[in-house]
Amino acid sequence: MPKLLSRIPIFPLLIAVSLIVGWSIPAFYEWTDSDQSRPSSLLWKVPLWLAISSAAFCMALPWLPIETKPPSDAPRTPMRFSVRTLLMITTGVAVAIPMLAKFPLVVSGIVCAGMFAYFIAFCVRYPEHRMASTALLACMILPYAWIVGYDELDRLLPALTVMIAGMPAFLPAAFLSQMFGQHFQESQWLAFLLSAFELAIGAWMIRLGPKRTIAYLLLVMLVSAVGSLGFYMMCIA
Repeated sequence: MPKLLSRIPIFPLLIAVSLIVGWSIPAFYEWTDSDQSRPSSLLWKVPLWLAISSAAFCMALPWLPIETKPPSDAPRTPMRFSVRTLLMITTGVAVAIPMLAKFPLVVSGIVCAGMFAYFIAFCVRYPEHRMASTALLACMILPYAWIVGYDELDRLLPALTVMIAGMPAFLPAAFLSQMFGQHFQESQWLAFLLSAFELAIGAWMIRLGPKRTIAYLLLVMLVSAVGSLGFYMMCIA
């Protein structure tokens, strides 16, 4: 059994699960027999059960026979920052903060695009991490797979062209918007920043090893799946 478990292609399996979950969102909503005036308690019970199950699995990860050695035998190079690099980062943050306050959507969009570009460069530089990186993107995006087969896709396209990069962070962005007393459409910049943050943390986790990566991917998939369910409920309203 341990040998069999160690041979399971975990990352391709997570990609497949993300796709199945995303495509099944409309069927799940119909199964709960919910409507806008009478939402079923299963809409929060099932995600809660999944979260508890994922947490239990993550707690067992240290004892599971999953290979922790990086596929490449090359030594991991530590991340170093020169004084010049630190000065450039500090200057960039100092400039970005007032710009973000004045042009939040533009600045957050640039940050998100830059993070995606960095993530692509990360995959090119570390080919041994490409499968894990692909799984991260899948867990972020594929829970929204139902959108492809949505009957009124033409109605969603104008909004999706603006929101697509921030869709993985739809749920936390919606919560933060409520905390700030803003409507979600007025704070889409939060979704862009949080998506960039998810990618940055994901790249860090991937370099730390597969077990931490698996735990993080389960969290990302759950957040995207619940956000996808909430977005679906908004679309059919």
